[in-house]
This record gives sequence, structure tokens and C-alpha cells, in this order.
Amino acid sequence: MVLGIALVATIIASVVDFPAADAPEPTPQKTVNSAGRPDLPTVVETATVREQYVTQAGDLFAPHSWQPPPPPPPKPAAPKAPPLPFLYLGKVLEGGEILVFLGQGTRTHLLRRGDVLAEYKVDEITPTEITFVYLPLNQKQHLTFGSAN
Repeated sequence: MVLGIALVATIIASVVDFPAADAPEPTPQKTVNSAGRPDLPTVVETATVREQYVTQAGDLFAPHSWQPPPPPPPKPAAPKAPPLPFLYLGKVLEGGEILVFLGQGTRTHLLRRGDVLAEYKVDEITPTEITFVYLPLNQKQHLTFGSAN
């Protein structure tokens, strides 16, 4: 009777695959090839182990150089107002205020302080200089025209 129970238990154990609670890690198994030399051990590799080593190793074949890195590209220059398109033609004193005659191409303009011509505002007029403000960039430009006479 004991032998019959042992036989039935053996058959059941061979048919049903029970997971082992404390399954040991796979160990390398050495095999011998037909030439009689041992082959490399075969190890069952899991995906998580492979991913762990890949992340630690990084890119093994990335190009490396001992040269210092190239300097960063220069920053683009700040926008600058274009050169003044005016030519000084003369000035006149009217009621204590200086008025100037400016040429622009074939046109002649009579300007006083505060006037706006194209994209330029006349900021200040002195006996030897006119100060313009280029309105799109709010930059001052000077047109010097000589003596105070």
C-alpha cells in the first residue's frame, strides 16, 4: 500500500510542474564539444540583468577625442541702426530756435527739435550737431556739421 501511494505521488510530481520556492540562480554549465575542448559556459540571461549592464556601460563605441571642445559660436550682434540717410545743407536761427536744412536724396527738409522724418526723430539741435533717435531701436545717432557760425 505504501508503495502504491509512493508510485502515484511520483507520477503526479513528474506530470505537474510545481514552481520551486527557493529556486537557485542558474549556474554556468560546462559542456564539451566534439573536439574534446570545453565550450564556454552557457548562462540563462534575463532581460533585466542585460538592461542593468547596458545602462552602466553606456555607449562603448562612441567617438572620443582628447582635443578640447570647439569654442561656442559667437553670439549674434545686437541690432544696430543704419547710417543716417541725411546730408547737412545749412541752418537758420528763427526766434531763438535753430532750424536745419537736411538733404535726403533729391528732397530737402527743414527740421526743428521734435520733428519726425521717416524713422528718425530730431532729439536735439546744437550749433554744431544734430542728435537723432532711430525710433525702431530707440538708438541715438549724431550728425556733426562743423562750426557754430
